[in-house]
Amino acid sequence: MNNSESAKKLSEIMMMPLAAKTLSTLAELGVADLLKEVPLEIDALAQACNADQTILLNMFKVVELLGFFSIDQGKIVKNSPSSELLISDHPQSMRHFCMLFGDEYYRGYEGLHHTCKTGQSGFKHVFDKTLYQYLDETPTRASVYDLAMRDFSRPVGTLLANVCAELFGQAKRVIDIGGGSGVISIELVKHHQHLTACIFDRQDVCMRSSESLPENIKDRIQTCTGDFFAEIPEDYDVYVLKNVLHNWNAQSCLKILNNISQSLKNSRLLVIEPLVEPEENSPRLLFNALFQSVICEDGTYQRCFTDLEELFRESKLTVVKTQKLPTGHTVIELIKT
Repeated sequence: MNNSESAKKLSEIMMMPLAAKTLSTLAELGVADLLKEVPLEIDALAQACNADQTILLNMFKVVELLGFFSIDQGKIVKNSPSSELLISDHPQSMRHFCMLFGDEYYRGYEGLHHTCKTGQSGFKHVFDKTLYQYLDETPTRASVYDLAMRDFSRPVGTLLANVCAELFGQAKRVIDIGGGSGVISIELVKHHQHLTACIFDRQDVCMRSSESLPENIKDRIQTCTGDFFAEIPEDYDVYVLKNVLHNWNAQSCLKILNNISQSLKNSRLLVIEPLVEPEENSPRLLFNALFQSVICEDGTYQRCFTDLEELFRESKLTVVKTQKLPTGHTVIELIKT
């Protein structure tokens, strides 16, 4: 690659956040929902979402280059297969994930320089509070966060129900620790008709998740308010801990794992994490590794399997087996030592 090509590549990289921010703003405006049934002319669309017509059209032109939305005759906008993922009720919707990433996460990432210099949370440096303190103080954005985690976790729930079918087939009661919107519990009970599940999380999270449970399985999923730094409920057959440990530094992880270990008895624990091994070359996992250090609590770093093994040993947990999911997550099955 010559200097001219490198300069072009560099400029494209520096412009990409603008495209991503444009996409997240369109998600906030809900334009994919407005275009769900029929295409609309740009003037009608701008009026519907109270936006400047010229700016809105320019935004569509930017994301159309990336395959999102389609513009006909210079003024008629319609959804593309990719932009359909921004429809709120699409089965694989990513709308709220885009809303969260393009707002709080992007603003938090402005603290990357601070994280690079200190190893401390860039989000906390920018907002003067941790992510979870911020969510406690802004209920409307906490709801967006819950739904974003639902968007992100839905594929994992389906895969988990299938790859661990034998384990769930032998279980009766499952608890999802830090279960958020409940998407993992929902997918598990949908795929295993005999199962009941419990969503264990903070009170405000449990209130929101209980209100959004599907009616046809609502009687098989309960919520339980608590703090995984204090105590974990007992008497469940399978304990699920998905995408929790990478949010916390080693000291906090040990508190969580020790509490689970004390409650585990003869049950099984499934830890699901996007591990980053030294030879990892997946852009998604490498980006996520840096991102977690910036957004999460002070001293949070990416972990490989060996790092987790050390935490498990200190928590008196033994690895039974591991499986890699197509999403990049590793499923680790554990028992109490």
